[in-house]
Amino acid sequence: MSKTSIYTELFNTKTIGVIDFINYITSDMKPHEININRILGNPELFDNITLHIENLIKTTLGETYETFDTICATSMSAIPYAVNVATSFEKKISFIQDTGNSRDEKDNIKNIKIEPKMEIDERVLLIETLAENNFYLDNVIQKIRKYGGNVVGIIILINQCQGEYSNLTANKEDVFPVFNLFDIFTYLENNNLIEMFYSEKIKFYCEKETKNNIKKLIPPIDA
Repeated sequence: MSKTSIYTELFNTKTIGVIDFINYITSDMKPHEININRILGNPELFDNITLHIENLIKTTLGETYETFDTICATSMSAIPYAVNVATSFEKKISFIQDTGNSRDEKDNIKNIKIEPKMEIDERVLLIETLAENNFYLDNVIQKIRKYGGNVVGIIILINQCQGEYSNLTANKEDVFPVFNLFDIFTYLENNNLIEMFYSEKIKFYCEKETKNNIKKLIPPIDA
């Protein structure tokens, strides 16, 4: 299944949709909604998305995919994709527990745990469905490295706004989005699946959020 076919299915299954009746200029609400769990109700869509993740690992990471030891889901929603990818590459699977951890506090790694227990020098490929506007992924990486692991990359299923992981790119982490919200809605607009009004508002929202997130997540440099 091509990327464009997946874009259509994400819309048809209501995994991704638009929200009516919002003052997009003044409201902080998102003009779109994403229910990532709907993918699991469509086995063909799920399998084809997994294939795109595997292809991204092979083509974008180059030789890295041959050397990582484990693929680690950083959220519950990412576990099904991690299982499929780990099975295909015959790698170990792990997941993150962060009960009681503050995701909005930078360097807060106290309650972040990787299960099962990580080995020293273990090479970890992280996978997440949706990055959020906080320090969670940054802190997960810090925790893994503190205990002797090595994060070789971060796969993000749907990139909403790049600013949501600006700290990671600023720290020269390898972040690899599989699908991009901007591309999805551009395709839907071009194929008359949504009106231009919605597509433009979503583009405006993404641009605004990216700028705001960069300001929030990257402290200003002292003169």
